[in-house]
Amino acid sequence: MKFMTEYPLHSDEDNGAWLDPANIAEFARVAEASGIDGLALTDHPAPSKKWLTHGGHETLDPFVGLGFAAAVTQRIALMTHLVVVPYRNPFLTAKSMTAVDVLSAGRTIFVLGTGYLRSEFAALGVDFDERNELFDEAVEVMRGLWSTDEFHYEGRHFSALGVTLKPAAVQKPHPPLWLGGNAKIVRERVAAWGSGWAPLLGGPQLIKTTRTPAIASDDDLATRILEIKDAMAANGRDPEGLDVNASGFNRPPADAGVDQTLEHLAHLAEMGITWTAAPVARSSYAASLESMQQFAEEVIAKLR
Repeated sequence: MKFMTEYPLHSDEDNGAWLDPANIAEFARVAEASGIDGLALTDHPAPSKKWLTHGGHETLDPFVGLGFAAAVTQRIALMTHLVVVPYRNPFLTAKSMTAVDVLSAGRTIFVLGTGYLRSEFAALGVDFDERNELFDEAVEVMRGLWSTDEFHYEGRHFSALGVTLKPAAVQKPHPPLWLGGNAKIVRERVAAWGSGWAPLLGGPQLIKTTRTPAIASDDDLATRILEIKDAMAANGRDPEGLDVNASGFNRPPADAGVDQTLEHLAHLAEMGITWTAAPVARSSYAASLESMQQFAEEVIAKLR
């Protein structure tokens, strides 16, 4: 089992501690030293104020933020969780992803999504109803660009007349591409070409807001994982190489004992989950560091 954490941003809390660059760097270093395997940033370049005040969350530009984290770490994977592919021209996205992969010496993992905020699509001038078509064509462009020294392409939205990407990504043929979301089309993409799956688990309001089908239980999630693996095998791909990032249902409370936590992690592994979120405190910046160090001593050390 590997562990990831998304860096929390709360500009109005803890006297601005979460936005202090020195603290962001220290968080990344402590996460790495604690044995956490991945540090993630998400992607909301133009959210509405309404969304932010009704349960949304602040973000840094994920590529800038991950590049910053790359400079102060040596081992930890740098992840988008997730980047909304239709928001950007795929040549620009591939360039940003490649830059982070180069600056981190090949430590990137990119979780990709189609997006769900209509207001954000409108602000960025992107057709919300065309987001799946834009996603598929953009991924085709990015994968082709990473795999070809002189890339030619003519699609509905994008074209290339001998485009090259230099410097190239460190990871070959490109950084791992995971997919986020629960929809059938997402699971089909994972089976066809994805390296990993990041299902979205949550209550009815979260599912409604993010416009993704609900996954109701661990049994439901385990069934979906098996379906993806079966489809991978049918596509001539090795299903054992699939990464799944999820915490499952009935996660132990924050004050649970170590044995209960280890039992839960073993249950996740049996389901086919390979990554899960580390229980990092969000009550204050200092508490976040303390919780990572405690988790390292009590849980990660026993697993490794």
